Amino acid sequence: MKVLRVAQKTLVELWREPMHLALMLFFPIILVLFYYVAFGQTESAGIGAYLRVLVLNRDTSGAGEQLVAAMDALEFEGKPVLDVDMVASEEDARIALLERKAALLVIVPPDLGEALAGASRGVPRASPAVVEVVGDPGSDTFVFARSFLAGLIREFTFEAAAVKEEGPVLTYEFLAGTGTMSDFDFGVPGTIVFGIAFAIITTPIALVREKVGGTLQRLRLTRLSAGALLAGVTLAQMAIVAVQVPITFASAVALGFQGHGSLWLAAGICALLGLAAVGVGLLIACFSRTEGDAVNLASGALVPLVFLSGAVFALPAVSLGTVAGHDVQVYDILPTTHGAEALRRVLVFGDGAGVIAYELVALAVLSAAILAAGVVLYRRLQMQRG
Repeated sequence: MKVLRVAQKTLVELWREPMHLALMLFFPIILVLFYYVAFGQTESAGIGAYLRVLVLNRDTSGAGEQLVAAMDALEFEGKPVLDVDMVASEEDARIALLERKAALLVIVPPDLGEALAGASRGVPRASPAVVEVVGDPGSDTFVFARSFLAGLIREFTFEAAAVKEEGPVLTYEFLAGTGTMSDFDFGVPGTIVFGIAFAIITTPIALVREKVGGTLQRLRLTRLSAGALLAGVTLAQMAIVAVQVPITFASAVALGFQGHGSLWLAAGICALLGLAAVGVGLLIACFSRTEGDAVNLASGALVPLVFLSGAVFALPAVSLGTVAGHDVQVYDILPTTHGAEALRRVLVFGDGAGVIAYELVALAVLSAAILAAGVVLYRRLQMQRG
């Protein structure tokens, strides 16, 4: 009963601050909207929605126009691959590349038609016609666009020169759970993790208020144990997570997210993530004297826990070794790393508990250890302090 009353008190206090509550519940929805605006159009508009290619056509024979037409007609899965824009100035095109407003620049040489005509007649040339591709090799869009253009230009050259190409036939096979997946689908699990991680901020705020307002001292006089207090606060925070996650998931589905795995398994992963976030919040509450301290320390913990977990973007591999056949990365010390990976594997690829057993075990162990450390330290540093 004491635990339930503490949880009720915490929730009532939060209810009386509608702006705070709204931020906790609806901030993840804002993140989902950001992802949708940035990446959610790809599935309906095709890859061409973000692969803008600039073309400077210096050929006057008509061959350059035919090449541009072939680029415009290029499709993948029935949708356009490239957004082709003609330019008149190489200098302006290079500025657009530097500003990341285009994936690459294709410069069609003035002798393209002559070279193709000579090749069709079997007349050798002293030097070949060179189609230049200009861009940043470190850019993902450049790599994607170039990979499509390489095959297209090769096929166009053989066809225009009436030369039969001999070689293997290239076919594509999608991995299970991919194919129809968009970048938006891939990012939704990360937004769920981000939302749950907000408990890192709300938990210490709730506990610091008990201390600053003198409530903690009065609770100690009632012989309320540290375990009951922390269990009540934890229960309240988990109740918020239980409301927040379905709202976030429903908003993603409304915007076109396609989930494939077990929702019950995903709910269990979210619960473990919530416990880990509350545990970190307890640790922060041990060293916070004011709400400002709690917010600052919690924000400092939230950033690495989310952005170094792979929840928002992929991270470079930093391997520490291999354990039971699994490559252990330096990021694996964070519970959010395993939570984000497990959620992504379940919701995006449809994997079951057996496939993600390593992530589940690691998440459970880390969450339990962090929560236990938070309870022990809070009891010693706050509840037993005179």
